[in-house]
Amino acid sequence: MKMMKMSHLFLLDFVVVLLVLIASASADAEHAEEDVVPPKEIIPHPDLPDFQEGVTVRVLDRLESCARVAASGNWLELQFVAKQMNDDGENYEEFDSTESRGRPLYIAVDDKEKLPGLTEGLRDVCVGEKREITIQAGSPLMQVDPRSAGLNQPQTDRPAVYEVMVRSILDQQPVNMFAKIDLDSNNELSREEIQEYFGKEHDIDTLFHYQDKDQDDTITYQEFQGPKYNHDEF
Repeated sequence: MKMMKMSHLFLLDFVVVLLVLIASASADAEHAEEDVVPPKEIIPHPDLPDFQEGVTVRVLDRLESCARVAASGNWLELQFVAKQMNDDGENYEEFDSTESRGRPLYIAVDDKEKLPGLTEGLRDVCVGEKREITIQAGSPLMQVDPRSAGLNQPQTDRPAVYEVMVRSILDQQPVNMFAKIDLDSNNELSREEIQEYFGKEHDIDTLFHYQDKDQDDTITYQEFQGPKYNHDEF
């Protein structure tokens, strides 16, 4: 009789412990559900538009979500490499790039004159997106505006292939800081001009240390690392 009573007590204790564990697990589950962070909304990339005849576009890379799409009135900051087939018809050869120029390329979304095929191929592009834009041989969209000093003219008897990455999308035309500092418009910045621009209270030695590559106490347009867009460039 005593053993039976002890068994009942043991069973009762076990049931109580089990109920406590179940209640605890249930509470933990409720808290876990409350702590779940809802998934971030993914903004879908826009479908590629129908491009003009003579331009084909292939998306090489893009971010998971499209943070911003280029629209009318925007400016694009680009990195690009341009290639064409050699005369041997077997290998592509680079004929233009931002790396060779030492600076990014700026282009207005609405600019249809500088190199129409390139701006056409960048329609509805997302920031961070990389595209391969091919302008077909003989297309009028391959003709670079002769007033533009920012792009090399492709040979028109063969396709031109541009690999372009959109670094940023700007709301307005980039600031030409170089021109603001270059008071005598000689295409180089002296210590006096830089000190005048930043103020006498600023130490400009660090700037010269990093940007005056040949250490001649002037910073040329090519050496200058700040924004320096101008109307003669793309």
